[in-house]
Order: sequence, then structure tokens, then C-alpha cells
Amino acid sequence: MGELLIIGAGGHGRVVAETAELMGLWGNIVFLDDRVDVDMVLNHRIVGKLEEYEQFTDKYDYAIVCIGDNEKRMDLLEKLLKSGYKVPVIIHPKAIVSKYSHIGAGSVILSGAVINTDASIGRGCIVNINSCVDHDSILCDGVHVCSGAVVRSGCRIGGLSYIGAGACVKPGVILQEKSILQDGMVI
Repeated sequence: MGELLIIGAGGHGRVVAETAELMGLWGNIVFLDDRVDVDMVLNHRIVGKLEEYEQFTDKYDYAIVCIGDNEKRMDLLEKLLKSGYKVPVIIHPKAIVSKYSHIGAGSVILSGAVINTDASIGRGCIVNINSCVDHDSILCDGVHVCSGAVVRSGCRIGGLSYIGAGACVKPGVILQEKSILQDGMVI
């Protein structure tokens, strides 16, 4: 078992920490965060500040960025890779992920999410609870598909896009980079 360094101890970081616990692959999970009000989150230590990730390359083999802001997440993900960290894919045991799909480094697939056949999820994506990426769809790097959102078959979602909670992208739709679909929106 390795040790996992989670960059960001906010809501998303806590959800990812619990998911990582359920995966059972890491003997020790710690956080980097700029908070000063706490030193523990979910019984895991905060060992330093966000920008201190390079100081921990000798201690932790694995690191993942758990920051909701797509651009910040991707910037830090690139820095982790350049620093030599192994950046895992985190998949909740209650997610359904086709063995014929592809999930990029640093992506997180949460509880109840479905990734169907021949779907491709880029690096640093978040596929949140009870959301779906249907067959033959592509999420480019840094996309966040929020809770309950659906990306239907044959779609292409441009990098750093945000698909709001309960939103639906109809079959075959192509969205440009940094597209934003508000909660409940259908396009």
C-alpha cells in the first residue's frame, strides 16, 4: 500500500479522501491545504500548505488535486506530474465504470456515477455523484460533471467545461472549451 497526498481539504477533498479509503489502496492519506483553523480532516492530517507539494515528493508516491476550480485543478495536476508524483484515478466502489472506457490520470468518479462503453474521460475530471457519461462521449481534460448531470451518447465536452447539477447534454452535442451549463440546463 502506498501513501496518498490530497491537495485540497475542502468539500471535494473530503469526499475524495473517503472514496480513497473505500478503495483500500493507500495505507496513509494526508492533505495539503491553506486552512489554519484545523490540522485534521476526517482523521487525516493536514501536513502543509498547497504550494508545498514539492517538499513531499520523497515521502508520498501518489498525489491528487481535489480543488473544484477547473483551471486551478489542472494547473496543480500538471505541477504534480512534473514533480514526479503518480497521479491516480479515484473511483468510488459504487460507481459503474465500463471496462471499455478510458479514465485519465487525476480524474475522480464518485458514488452512483455511470461511465458507459467507449466513453473517454480526460485528465483531472470530476464526474460527481449520480451523474452519467454515456457511450462514445468524450470529456476533455479538466471537465466537471456535477451531481445528477447527464452527458448523453456521442458528445464531446471541451476542456475545463462545467456541466451543472441536473443538467443534460443531448446526444451528439459538441461543447467548446470552458463551456458552462447552469444547473438543470438542457442543451
